Amino acid sequence: MNEKWMCAVSVATVWTDPDSPRVADLPALDHPVQINRWLSQLSYEERLALSEKNYIQTQLLYGESVIVEEVVGDWARIIANSQPTRKDPRGYPGWVPLVQLSMKKRIQTEEFVRVTSPKAALFDESGTFFLRVSFNTIFPSAERRGKKIRVWTPHGWKLLNVSDVERVGEESIHRPLTVGRRFIGLPYLWGGMSAWGFDCSGFTRAIWKACGICLPRDAVDQAEEGRSISLDSADWQKGDLIFFKNEEQRIHHVAMYVGNGKILHAPSTGKLIEQIELKKSAYAENVCSVRRII
Repeated sequence: MNEKWMCAVSVATVWTDPDSPRVADLPALDHPVQINRWLSQLSYEERLALSEKNYIQTQLLYGESVIVEEVVGDWARIIANSQPTRKDPRGYPGWVPLVQLSMKKRIQTEEFVRVTSPKAALFDESGTFFLRVSFNTIFPSAERRGKKIRVWTPHGWKLLNVSDVERVGEESIHRPLTVGRRFIGLPYLWGGMSAWGFDCSGFTRAIWKACGICLPRDAVDQAEEGRSISLDSADWQKGDLIFFKNEEQRIHHVAMYVGNGKILHAPSTGKLIEQIELKKSAYAENVCSVRRII
């Protein structure tokens, strides 16, 4: 097929294969997706299995473009072409419920807006609430209507509050820490790419995306971006990405340096996004690489 489609729900989870979802994951397969219900009912063990058993690959935000390679029953095998990865030169591969995708095409425009609020309400043109969307969701945009702006979505023209967005291209590359700290206390979610939950590399990617810089999806690929910095913390600057190795000496975690010996990161299942002192943490002895994006 190799057709371009779009994500048609607030956030769609990209599964490893159609057999990955369990009964507990059914709310994540709906349209509209029941993301709050899904996450609130998952036990720690069920959340942990998302990574331990490799059930999830990544997530898509509303309106995000994908390449649909084939449709098998109620599922689509896709490539998330806006998420760079070594797994496929075209983008991140996986499977998404067909009902969560739309064939509607993007309009031709040079104007785009990005959601800057953690979550934002999307309205019908009549002003009726339609859908809640995540931080970093991007829309083709048109004219302002008072305190709202008209945007193009997989469901046609809708409205967003002007206070919830900024124009793409007007982002400041000097504010990653300001952006990231807004999510302190948010529960970790393996594969997470939205304000409903991030994993470690999803979090750093989201922060830099909000600053106008596109990083690869996974930590191992992010560790090849920017330029290498000494492992001596005296050389580190705010915003540097710090990478950590596991027992197999492979990169398995990423955090952002915030200065004064502290890091900001999404730690692991069962924990919350946090800012901690690196030297006093279990991560200190596993630093293996530091990269400066700017």
